[in-house]
Amino acid sequence: MTTLPTVPDLAIGTVLQLDGEDWRYGGRPLRLRVERVLHEISHYYQDEWVWIVGEQLDRQGAAQGRIEALVRVTALRGRD
Repeated sequence: MTTLPTVPDLAIGTVLQLDGEDWRYGGRPLRLRVERVLHEISHYYQDEWVWIVGEQLDRQGAAQGRIEALVRVTALRGRD
């Protein structure tokens, strides 16, 4: 039996710095301030990916608009 990664609880306001391969459909690095983690959807992705809703940030931390990102759970290790 394969052990799947645990989807961590991320506090609202947590800033994630993701590489392009750590989230789907973006293909570029992403800086994201967490507003909501959609745990209930993760089981559709075998808990390997989780939807995160938040605010995209530029390098200086200024808000660039709302974004929903499908994020690789292993990219979140050490943040729960």
